[in-house]
Amino acid sequence: MKKTMIYILIVALIAIFLGEGDKHKPLAHWGYNGDISPNNWFKLDERYNMCKDGKHQSPINIVTDELTNVVLEEITYYDDSIAKSFENNGHTLKVNFLSGNMIEYGSKEYALKQMHFHTPSENKIDGKTYPMEAHLVHKDSNGNILVIAVMFELSDDTNVIIDKLLKDLPTKKGEKNDLTSDIYGYDILPQNKEFYTFDGSLTTPPCSENVKWIVLKNPVNIIKTQLEEFKNIMQKNNRPIQSKNNRYILG
Repeated sequence: MKKTMIYILIVALIAIFLGEGDKHKPLAHWGYNGDISPNNWFKLDERYNMCKDGKHQSPINIVTDELTNVVLEEITYYDDSIAKSFENNGHTLKVNFLSGNMIEYGSKEYALKQMHFHTPSENKIDGKTYPMEAHLVHKDSNGNILVIAVMFELSDDTNVIIDKLLKDLPTKKGEKNDLTSDIYGYDILPQNKEFYTFDGSLTTPPCSENVKWIVLKNPVNIIKTQLEEFKNIMQKNNRPIQSKNNRYILG
């Protein structure tokens, strides 16, 4: 009996050890093409199951005729510090910010952590795909995520913030460059910041849900040569549109 109990204890300890090992092993490599493309993400790692099974996934197509019309709470923006670096992580081009940039929304404060880009856009508005979309990723003190999305539209007018970023463009995967121009947290946003909002997910693995999305109604300008410099590095890095599943889209 004693030997049996010892054996059971050993087996239980091994199971716990193996489980902890799985929990801390690196997440599987993913991408946008071939066997590691969005439709296959859930197959790459069991921790990516939400990419297939989630009910509130992003991105979505925002249909303005189907909006739930309410008076939305205003967002207050505080951009007190500049961006620190610009990096190429192999999936996107990402701008890293120092602490000091934040918003107040829904009686909560969200700190801006980073901004990254997708070509073409991930979210759509009335079926329209924009040539590029920026995501400004925020977190509150409890780790809840809020993403502000801004669309880019081709124009003859140069985007001065994109121009500043291009001076320190990281062209190689793994490259991170200190920014030589001052860019504050919300410089990239349009003057008119009216928005749509909905509950969604991360648009990359592990596709975690309970992400608050703020999609700005008004795009910002970008000229073709600026866009091409981003596209040449990121290629096509947008996740396909996901089902709304009867979610309320407010706007």
